[in-house]
Amino acid sequence: MNGTMDIMKKYGCDAVIAITPSNTFYLSGYESSNCTILLTDDKSYFFTDMRYLEEAKSCIGDRFEVCLGGINEIAEIVKTLRISALGVEESVSHIEYKALEKLFEGLKLIAVDDAFKELRAVKSEREISLIKQAQVVTDTAFKEILPFIKEGVSEIEIAARLEYIILKNGCELAFDSIVAFGDNGSKPHAHRSERTLKRGEFVTMDFGAKYRGYCSDMTRTVALGTVDERKARAYNAVLEANKLAAKAIKPGEKCCDIDAVARNYLAKFSLDKYFAHSLGHSVGVDIHEMPAFSPRCDAVLKPGMIITVEPGVYLEGDFGLRIEDMALVTENGSENLTHSDKNLIVL
Repeated sequence: MNGTMDIMKKYGCDAVIAITPSNTFYLSGYESSNCTILLTDDKSYFFTDMRYLEEAKSCIGDRFEVCLGGINEIAEIVKTLRISALGVEESVSHIEYKALEKLFEGLKLIAVDDAFKELRAVKSEREISLIKQAQVVTDTAFKEILPFIKEGVSEIEIAARLEYIILKNGCELAFDSIVAFGDNGSKPHAHRSERTLKRGEFVTMDFGAKYRGYCSDMTRTVALGTVDERKARAYNAVLEANKLAAKAIKPGEKCCDIDAVARNYLAKFSLDKYFAHSLGHSVGVDIHEMPAFSPRCDAVLKPGMIITVEPGVYLEGDFGLRIEDMALVTENGSENLTHSDKNLIVL
């Protein structure tokens, strides 16, 4: 809980409340659909309902005082403590925030969302090991899916097979897999459909596993049959943009500058105008965390951050492709956590 003590000191809080599932899981390591956490300088309270009470006591009872109830019961505890300023998440709903204002009338409510984002940005050794294991399963899924990519198969079938492989290897899904063939690939987040695969088309697959609450994320684009020269040139440009950006990652660099490395390289081939999203995002408890490799993000890289590198190009109604790895920022550079081949595979 050292990080939350830092939050209290930085923001001048006497206590912090966490309500959103990602933050309550991050703080406790226990997943519950009904949970509110109250942290003071010397106590940690975990409030939940009867569905989780016994299990929570068993799993985290050595670190938290596990109690039955929720925000109303927390309000009663707060009244007994010497608290004048309470840290709350900005990401709670408007209704939740208004309820907090009413329950904690007289207290100063301080927004601490940015503090949680900063706290979660740098991963511990344990978090890194869990993300690495999630990526091992994701790499396995890519290897095992290749023999199923054949003419006539549908996007839905490939997605279902990918997700089955992830589940059978002891993980959950980090998100709903994206599988897009041919012209459907020009949509960066295409919805999978009954569209069937034809020879000469790209197959873009964006998928990831979640292991013990921590996510992985990767994208690979492969081709069926022959690949024309225009598509091959685009693929090679995206691949080189991926490699150059990854090589530029090191502590002290600004996220926007890493994004620019890939974007500027694609501009040499007039492909930057078809690069329709940021270069990457942090990965952890949530599949999208901060900071991000974005033209608008000037956050500075620190060792322990894990951020995707995923340049892509998308030509509307024609084709699209993306290559995505996860990079761990190290003391001297970065480590690629994604081990699947990213050279163009033609099946």
